Amino acid sequence: MSIERLIAVIMTIGLVASVGGSVLGAEPGGTLAPWGEPFSTDKDKAYTCVRAAGAITIDGKLDEPAWAKAQTIENFMVPPRFDWIKFEMMKAYRAHSRTFAKLLWDDKYLYFGAELEDRDIYCVTPAGHNHPFSTDDIIELFLKPSDELPYYWELHVVPSGGTRSYFYARRGAGGDARWMVKNPGMEARVALVGTLNNWEDRDSKWIVEMRIAWSAFTRTGGKPKMGDLWRFLVSRYDYSVYLEEGVELSAAAPLPIQSYHLYEYYPYMVFAE
Repeated sequence: MSIERLIAVIMTIGLVASVGGSVLGAEPGGTLAPWGEPFSTDKDKAYTCVRAAGAITIDGKLDEPAWAKAQTIENFMVPPRFDWIKFEMMKAYRAHSRTFAKLLWDDKYLYFGAELEDRDIYCVTPAGHNHPFSTDDIIELFLKPSDELPYYWELHVVPSGGTRSYFYARRGAGGDARWMVKNPGMEARVALVGTLNNWEDRDSKWIVEMRIAWSAFTRTGGKPKMGDLWRFLVSRYDYSVYLEEGVELSAAAPLPIQSYHLYEYYPYMVFAE
């Protein structure tokens, strides 16, 4: 067995060091090495979703010690797409706007945190849940607990603090309005480092902190067990006057084209201690 395979096995079974609560295979300071491009659908290269040590307050700050232990998702890619001006297929490339995301879990919730570099924070959708989204900056989390069942989730957060949630019983079986979920046990808060909707200044970033209750996943078995693998996708829309094309769609997955519902190409995350 290669050393790379051995490390993957240790991470998958969630073996934990007894001193200081650090995860084996972690970098100095107790944090896992960043996880990012080149992304893979190989189960041995799954993202490690560690358990949250201590309570997490959903306030958009990401300042609890548990977040410092979570593995960082980085180096998002712009998937291949057809350029209708050049009339040719464009290759994938590293996103200009950097995104850093993390996931944690405990007995009640799945947690999601993200810092999104953004020089032009833009959002027309108001705060609240399930307002129709427009051309907003968006961070998205897709979750597919089972490869055998067609079900999957899509969760949105925008800079105003607005949220939206969908549960798809089957991909392509009707429009988005059919799958909107009014109260999935989702809670999110957003913090801005910059100003909203002022394109004439230069912003820094916006920060998202979110949780969703395991009760939302009843159809697919509810809360996962240690070592379980779920497919997932973190993706983003960034509208900006500082981007050459005015908008950039990026994702943490090896998508063959710019379509976020291709769950066959979602990577896996493994639930660990």
